[in-house]
Amino acid sequence: MTTATPKIGLFGGFFDDNGRLFVKKRREDESLPGDWDLPGGAVEADVNSTAIDERIISEELLREIKEETGMEFPPLQRMPAMYPAVIKGGNDWAFGIILGAAPFPPTKGHWRFVSPSELEELANRPIGDRLVSGYGKRMHRLCLRMLASRDCPNWEYRQQAGQMLGKIQKLQ
Repeated sequence: MTTATPKIGLFGGFFDDNGRLFVKKRREDESLPGDWDLPGGAVEADVNSTAIDERIISEELLREIKEETGMEFPPLQRMPAMYPAVIKGGNDWAFGIILGAAPFPPTKGHWRFVSPSELEELANRPIGDRLVSGYGKRMHRLCLRMLASRDCPNWEYRQQAGQMLGKIQKLQ
């Protein structure tokens, strides 16, 4: 019998002053180059078994964000809410973790802040310039959950994102 080792993805969410969510364009040396996603990625294999520890989750997420955007966030004093998305029969876990407001503009990569309607438009673009995996998929749901959360500083965006997420969940 083969034992599956789950992959754990950690993605950070942060907002601009208007409550729009940060997304970044994937580099040419990454899978799905040109597509957009949240900063973050897989927990490194050597710490995967300890990823249940909040300190490890925090360190891995902040390491990924710094690597991809050049932005440094202070160590998390407490673990914020984690918004999960599970696919591939439970072997692929992804968590969106909201970090709050962007401390300063990123110094690396191509990036932008998006509203719920801009996110939906991005999710419907063609491969190579769309939100990773497309409309209704894992990254789209993670982004909408962040925009719909109480942590999003824009009440209208929270309402719009919640309605969009509800529509997607009815389709699945």
